[in-house]
Amino acid sequence: MKLLLSADLHLGRQSSRVGDRTSHTTIACWQRMVNLAIERGVNAVLLAGDVVEQRNKRFESYGPLSAGIAKLAAAGITTVSVSGNHDFDVLPQLVDSIDQDLFFLLGRNGNWETKVFTIGDERLQVDGWCFPDKRVPVNPVASYVAEDHEVDLHLAMVHGDLDATNSRYAPITTDSLSKINVTGWLLGHIHKPELKNASQPWILYPGSPQAMDPGETEMHGVWLLDTDLGVEPRQIPLSSICYSPVEINVTACDEDDAISGFVEKKLKEHGLAFIENSSAELGIVSLRPTIIGDCQQPLTVGRDLEYLDEYQIDVAGVSIEVDKVVVNIRQELSFEEFAGQKNGLAKAVQLLQELETGEYSTATTRLMENFRARSVKLSNNYSSLIAVDDELVSGQQLEQLKRKLTNIISTIREQSDV
Repeated sequence: MKLLLSADLHLGRQSSRVGDRTSHTTIACWQRMVNLAIERGVNAVLLAGDVVEQRNKRFESYGPLSAGIAKLAAAGITTVSVSGNHDFDVLPQLVDSIDQDLFFLLGRNGNWETKVFTIGDERLQVDGWCFPDKRVPVNPVASYVAEDHEVDLHLAMVHGDLDATNSRYAPITTDSLSKINVTGWLLGHIHKPELKNASQPWILYPGSPQAMDPGETEMHGVWLLDTDLGVEPRQIPLSSICYSPVEINVTACDEDDAISGFVEKKLKEHGLAFIENSSAELGIVSLRPTIIGDCQQPLTVGRDLEYLDEYQIDVAGVSIEVDKVVVNIRQELSFEEFAGQKNGLAKAVQLLQELETGEYSTATTRLMENFRARSVKLSNNYSSLIAVDDELVSGQQLEQLKRKLTNIISTIREQSDV
């Protein structure tokens, strides 16, 4: 048998941070899912919750969802779903309104439910649980009850937050899932695609099929389980957008004038890698580059890269473009060159060296202690900030200090031509 596995469609949403969003919607992705299921000859489509964005998207979602379910049913494909925290109230209403014989919602009102499907000469059992309310602070697997059937494949579906003890969104645990005698768990809620446990029972977060914002990086799509090839699902790219961060180190450039071209080359290479490994549905690769490394005149190079967020090229019908840029480059420094000097530039260079090595002088230690005390005073969450660790400053604060100090050094050197 063949099954298409997905979750977190969030029908009604559009992908963000792209110019024309009208063709990059979750509804358009759902229509691609339906077509893919029919093309691949799947027997059932399983959806692990948050099929609809929320109640106010009901009318926008009803038509496309109903049409897709009907198209699947006409091809003999069953659709099985559970509701999540976003659609706990609206999905049951939509299922009842659509009223298709091959559309099932399992586990209403937070009660586990089992359904057995006969597919040719094979039998599939699916257990499901729906969110009964917007928030569920307990592990639904603790109340798991399933009927015992002789089947060829046994899957369970639940929308929940894996290994997040204090979550208000069905905090399930790997340990509790592993103790249940099923072939695999199809989970919803986390939008990052990940097969967390390849052994039985496997645990799969299929992720959102359409990447919806820059936080949903890398490849998104659906998963196909073909029992002729085994019982482990594999991903099929389907998102029309791929968001990706990319770090570009310019230290290897011999001349500053070569840096802009070098960056453009690396952006294109990074975008091409996604195009080559994606499907024909991909329309945009949206990049967030961080430019790092050493150069001769970082302020000048920074000005050269000021409009890098306007970068855009078309390759094989796909737009490779830049959404947001972070430039974190510095002037080539020889710490030994400033040893023994007492001027402001030398002191700044010495401080940067100490920040990078972590070997602080007494004066720097006092400076860092004062900085940390000021951070605590300005924070609205004193206890959590103090409890993080006993370091003088956090890693993020340290990087910010180093960037600011690097800019100061670069400004002094460029102005004095040192």
